[in-house]
Amino acid sequence: MPWKKTEPMTEKEHFVTLAQTGRFTVGELCSDFGISRKTGHKYLKRYRSEGVEGLHDRSRRPKSSPNATVKSVEALILKERRKHPTWGPKKIRDLLIKIDGIERPPRESTIALVLSRHGLSQKRKRKVGVHRVRPEHLTEPARSNEVWTVDFKGWFTLKDGQRCDPLTVCDRYSRYIICCHGCANQQFKGTLRVFKKLMRHHGLPEIIRVDNGTPFASGALGGLSQLSVWWIEQGIRVEFMTPASPQENGSHERMHRDLKAEATKPPSKNLSAQRKRLKRWRHEYNNDRPHENLDMLRPAEIYRKSAKRLSEKYKIRYPKSYKVVRASGSGHISHKGSNFYMSEVYAGCRVGLFLNDKGVTEVHYSNMYLGNLEFDCTDPYRPNCLIIKPDQTPNASLPSVAKRK
Repeated sequence: MPWKKTEPMTEKEHFVTLAQTGRFTVGELCSDFGISRKTGHKYLKRYRSEGVEGLHDRSRRPKSSPNATVKSVEALILKERRKHPTWGPKKIRDLLIKIDGIERPPRESTIALVLSRHGLSQKRKRKVGVHRVRPEHLTEPARSNEVWTVDFKGWFTLKDGQRCDPLTVCDRYSRYIICCHGCANQQFKGTLRVFKKLMRHHGLPEIIRVDNGTPFASGALGGLSQLSVWWIEQGIRVEFMTPASPQENGSHERMHRDLKAEATKPPSKNLSAQRKRLKRWRHEYNNDRPHENLDMLRPAEIYRKSAKRLSEKYKIRYPKSYKVVRASGSGHISHKGSNFYMSEVYAGCRVGLFLNDKGVTEVHYSNMYLGNLEFDCTDPYRPNCLIIKPDQTPNASLPSVAKRK
């Protein structure tokens, strides 16, 4: 037969009952029940004054809390959290100081407890990072407009069934969002139109960092697209991230997460309404939202427009040792009586040819080394003259076989 379980209340009643019989001393009973003499006398005193009700557990909450958060401040914390569901205690505390004028706001840990008490926060387990945050081939900016990061946030469908592709452009140094525009697609012409407009207003960056997707990159020679070629024609250097490595553009991807949570759920009724919503969100992100990476400053407090203005007549210059040729409308260049196909994206562009010490003719576009000229390709399924990759050598691109007749 199993032992019967006893409840704390039953034990207390048993203790005071035995104590009132007078057959046992309080010390003996305390030793038998495994409690201190102080605790035993406490419950006997409560029993004499309140009866059985005095044996119930009482709240351990202090009678006064001089450091407790003022109700009005707590209400402000909840108000800011409901207004900005993705903002944490650090940002809310900064708002209490700079916006609400509270000289001594609660600590971040106190704000976190307030949010948790009202069910406005949830614990998240951070994933352990396994990637390098700053690869060597990417530039770490030291001033505004040195590096712009550009990307399309994943598209979504609006309530009227139309597709929306938010194009985002961010200054890497100040975290200032230069553009957040809802496009109908990711095609070249519409994207180029957006860039011409924002560059006339904000000026030009030194570097634009993009991933390897359209319309920023393509399968053409050097991986360039019509858009990235246009950037280079304006004197801008293009940095491509490592394929399938979004962590190399971590701050931009983090901004996309906030954009998705605060400005796309639920989607607007049409593209015009969604664009207005994105515009409002961009203004709040740049002017109201404090950033930990900026020592809780706003991006608008740091960002300054570029002094380099848009000029569509910029001319790429090459060293005197280079031979400069212009690609035809079909993307071909001519050298020593032979035609070499580059890509249609280079149509009308000036390309530099350089004969190195090994007798190999290198093909350069701006600061990019695109490849080498092959004058006598031995592959029967490829043209006699073509451009091969930089790491290949002429007459060694493929095994030597007889030309087909």
